[in-house]
Amino acid sequence: MEQSIETLQEQLRQAQAEIEQLRGDKHRLQQEVARLRGLLRSGSGSVKSTKLYEALRE
Repeated sequence: MEQSIETLQEQLRQAQAEIEQLRGDKHRLQQEVARLRGLLRSGSGSVKSTKLYEALRE
């Protein structure tokens, strides 16, 4: 089953767009993890720890 070059190029564009979206998600999640680790280090009590566990469950 042969695919045309145009079809393959479109699949490549879609894959590249998905990769960019995933990179953005990764960056956002890394920032959130860093923020939550900072909250844990501050020893600010169980309320923030509960928020951390809720965020990690998502």
